[in-house]
Amino acid sequence: MRNQFIFYSLLLILIILDAWLLAHPNLLGKIGVWIYKYSYLKTFPRALGTVVLLSSLTLLLTWLIKHYFSLGTARFIMGILLAGTTYILIQTIIQFSGGTYAHTGAGFKTGAILLPLILIIIVVKNLVEVFLQKESLESGRDGLKTLPEE
Repeated sequence: MRNQFIFYSLLLILIILDAWLLAHPNLLGKIGVWIYKYSYLKTFPRALGTVVLLSSLTLLLTWLIKHYFSLGTARFIMGILLAGTTYILIQTIIQFSGGTYAHTGAGFKTGAILLPLILIIIVVKNLVEVFLQKESLESGRDGLKTLPEE
């Protein structure tokens, strides 16, 4: 229980930090946010809502996968999720390393890279939990044993 509290506390700190970084680009970044109509990043509350929404959806998706799929299927799906979020991280790093995004300021670039990292952290935590689960439950994923058929 204590590990869960520590994980979610650190996750909350990362989410708030990421939203703050995304909401405070330099002058060129502000112009880019205005030109490309990134309205979800214009203010801190909007950026916080965006980061919280994406993190919450990832938490919900991994929780549903963990509880409603068999262990093998859950491991496979979460592996695909991990590959997808890693791909998003790599694309973000490449995109913010050159071109006009390279001039948006170090804080904004860090915030943009931190968002996929937060999603990777969530997926990895749940993937580890799935790999540590025992396959001894013959019934459902909820841990309730079913009555034998007569």
